[in-house]
Amino acid sequence: MKDLCAECGTDLRHLDRDNFEKLTAATTFSMVHVVPELKVSLEQAEKLGQDDEDRLLKNRKLVLLVDLDQTLIHTTNDNVPQNLPDVHHFQLYGPYSPWYHTNLRPGTLTFLENISKYYELHICTFGARLYAHKIAQILDPDGKLFSHRILSRDECFDATSKTGNLK
Repeated sequence: MKDLCAECGTDLRHLDRDNFEKLTAATTFSMVHVVPELKVSLEQAEKLGQDDEDRLLKNRKLVLLVDLDQTLIHTTNDNVPQNLPDVHHFQLYGPYSPWYHTNLRPGTLTFLENISKYYELHICTFGARLYAHKIAQILDPDGKLFSHRILSRDECFDATSKTGNLK
C-alpha cells in the first residue's frame, strides 16, 4: 500500500527497476473501494472474489448497486431553510465550504431495510468519496446496510458511464 509491502513492510521504491516493474505489474488490482491505494496480486484478487461469491451464495443473496442522487435522495446546495423536516444539512470540507441539503425520497429507509434481506447493498455514485460516505451515514448510521461497500467517482475507471466500471 502506497509503495509498501503489506506483508513485510519493504519499501517497494527501493527495489531495482526490473523487480519493481514486475512487482507493480502483478499488483494492479485495487480491492477496497475506500482504500484504492491497497492493491493485491491477480491471484489474491481472484481468491477474494471467490470468497465473496461463496459468501453470497451461502447467504442466498445477490448484489444490488444502489444509486444515490435522483434515486434515493435529492441533494442541493441552493439556500434551504434550516427548519425543514426530513432535510439533512451538512458541510463536507469545513466551516467555509458550501452547505449541502439532502432530502430522502419517501419510503427510502423502509425500502433499504426490506431489500437488504435479499441483496447485499453497495452504494454506486458519481458523487465524490466524501459525499458518498456522508450520505451513507445518513442512510445507514450503524453501517448495517452498506458497511464499507461504497463506490464513488473517485474509484471509477470511467467517469462517463457507471457500467464501464463494472469489472
